[in-house]
Amino acid sequence: MLVTRRKMLGLSAATMGALALAACGNNGGGESTGGDSADHAGTLVVAGNGLEGKFCPLFTASAADQDVVSFNNIALLMTDRMAEPVLSAIEGETREYNGTDYTYNGPADITMEENSDGTVTYTVKIRDDLKFHDGTPVTIDDAIFTFYAYFDPTYDGSATLYSNDIVGLKEYRSGMATLASLIGAAGRDNTDFTYWTQEQQDAFWAAVDEGGTAFAQEIVDYINDPANGVVQEGADPLSVADAAANWGYADLPADATATDFFVAIGSNPDYNWNFSLMEAETAGTALSELIPEDVYAMGTQGVETGDAAANVSGIVRVDDYTMTVTTNGVDATMIYQLSIAPCSYKYYGDESLYDYENNSFGFTKGDLSKARSLNGKPMGSGAFKFDSYEGGQVLMSANPDYYKGAPKVSNLNVVETQEADMVTGVQSGTLDVSQPSYSMEVETQIKEINGNDSTTGDVLSTFLHDFRGYGYIAAAAGNVCVNGEPASDASKALRKGLFTVISAYRDSGVASYYGDTASVLNYPISTSSWASPNETDPGYQVCYSTDADGNPLYTDGMSEEDRYAAALAGALTWFEAAGFTVADGKVTAAPEGVKLNAEGVPSFQCNIGGGGQGDHPTFMILQEAKEAFASIGIDFIVNDIANSADLFASYQSGAAEMWCAAWQSTADPDMYQLYHSDGSTNYYQIDDPELDELIEAGRQTLDTESRKPIYKEAMDIILDWGVELPVYQRSECTLVSSERVNVDSVVKDQTPYWTWKDEIEKLELK
Repeated sequence: MLVTRRKMLGLSAATMGALALAACGNNGGGESTGGDSADHAGTLVVAGNGLEGKFCPLFTASAADQDVVSFNNIALLMTDRMAEPVLSAIEGETREYNGTDYTYNGPADITMEENSDGTVTYTVKIRDDLKFHDGTPVTIDDAIFTFYAYFDPTYDGSATLYSNDIVGLKEYRSGMATLASLIGAAGRDNTDFTYWTQEQQDAFWAAVDEGGTAFAQEIVDYINDPANGVVQEGADPLSVADAAANWGYADLPADATATDFFVAIGSNPDYNWNFSLMEAETAGTALSELIPEDVYAMGTQGVETGDAAANVSGIVRVDDYTMTVTTNGVDATMIYQLSIAPCSYKYYGDESLYDYENNSFGFTKGDLSKARSLNGKPMGSGAFKFDSYEGGQVLMSANPDYYKGAPKVSNLNVVETQEADMVTGVQSGTLDVSQPSYSMEVETQIKEINGNDSTTGDVLSTFLHDFRGYGYIAAAAGNVCVNGEPASDASKALRKGLFTVISAYRDSGVASYYGDTASVLNYPISTSSWASPNETDPGYQVCYSTDADGNPLYTDGMSEEDRYAAALAGALTWFEAAGFTVADGKVTAAPEGVKLNAEGVPSFQCNIGGGGQGDHPTFMILQEAKEAFASIGIDFIVNDIANSADLFASYQSGAAEMWCAAWQSTADPDMYQLYHSDGSTNYYQIDDPELDELIEAGRQTLDTESRKPIYKEAMDIILDWGVELPVYQRSECTLVSSERVNVDSVVKDQTPYWTWKDEIEKLELK
């Protein structure tokens, strides 16, 4: 049995200007805090779920942290309710939506020009009256500092701005590596001290031998604990090598030590000796507590190893409030990348190191330690100033200099809140605003509280719009494959066989959990996106609805039971194509490389964040599929994880075979981060040159009519790999206290791209 990482202190989501990743579990990983309504007079109290304390815009990760960042900062690019860029935002643009005209004002004007040499130049001009919370002006130098922080070779946040083809960016990022990666690659016997000292090398390996060994040993001990389901009570413990194999590191020699195991973790290309990223592997103690601070810092300490350009030639300062960004060719995602939050170089960097004319941009290249150190003490220019973060609660106060006008409420608190308290917290007065995961059960609960059979009443007011993402089940190609070959036809057939069974139960499962507030999804993209295929489009197909020969499994008018039987029959054809032996309607033998349980039965595990209680929209689907799999000789394990952080860790660290989660996307349907072989969150482990080419082609035109078929073809490849089963498109709910909030001040005509948070300064308390 392959176990999951039990703790997770590293990344758990994506970023501003990129795709955001959030699990769809119904647990917050923390306790609700905050007092009754009398305790927060004049303060708007907002529920958060998954606060991690990364509030610097450069390194923010979780969705809850990003909310704090959005309250604390401004974004250069303004978009409207349909996610269309507002390019003349300083004066403002008026656009119609749902029969009403709305005016959008933002901090910057942006123009784009295609040049004769094929490059594209974006001109960014910011307002001249913006101020940071310390009273200093926001200038274009702060934006330039922010760009260079994202461009730095040691940047290890989850934003992918560096993946855009900005003129001169590759030349600037070359010739540098982290100190830890260099020492780790050189090995213990290195005698070349060109880039580091003997003392640094000795300190590094001493830390590996002591703290690193302890870190790995905790993983081994965790696996050998019978309570965790790998080793049975009374059985001999697994060796380090076998324990490591269960943790996803299968290539260690039989006599491997815990130290060898830790070296394998550090050498993982996903980490490359970045100790902060390696925290995702923890089975107990944080690595930062086991390794000396100076060695830990080596994981992000840049070392020059060759020539590099002194600057990014495509980034040009024009004047105090204007800059240009030039890209090599058209990149459809670039305009949205300009939504960065300008960070103060005087606060997050070193004012003495900012000298644009002499290629110094507010910090020493390869050293972002100052910005990292301020993750818990952010300073921006948004509607609310950050005051403190403690006890699972972020305290913020109104910014009187906010460019849209001072907020109507004097204080804003973001409180870590469990899912179970999202509704009752607003009812009781502990919370003013929450965003519960909307379901039939939640809808009924709200109606009962209001006492009027409506989701809007004297106690609670409900605002619904399509979720800017979708729920899915995923498979890691490298963990669910035949003969260790993730890209082979046999491996794809194996995964498609699994999803053929599971997909048959989506209709009943989604309806049971969401009623008519969600729909079953057939392509890996939110229906809120313009790139989403429509049922009337040529080639539209219900996913995983054919057998291995391409024959449709279902016919109109089929009963539910007949559909389930057809799905099993179709799945068996896929398993045969994968190399399984099938006889009398059952799998009787598995091909090389497929995991077997103690009884020799093919076994697969899917992790789900149901709070340990099955409280998840996909749980019933998996449970019914489990019984169906058992009927054809396959052991399908549904692993309900109580803590959302453990679910994140299981797939982000590469350990999970299958998992359930939900993507939250930005306005543009770009797939680079999720599915490109170099994507920073390609947890599916897809490596497909044809898919990479399509993803890159989708970035090279601004015409949505041309991009849509490109993305349709890309989605067909993703489904052919059998690494993702789209499950549902749900509604997103904002719940507001009718008793304490002036409901008329809440944003009207909310969409996935324009929510109550986008006009936070207008919200009023009664």
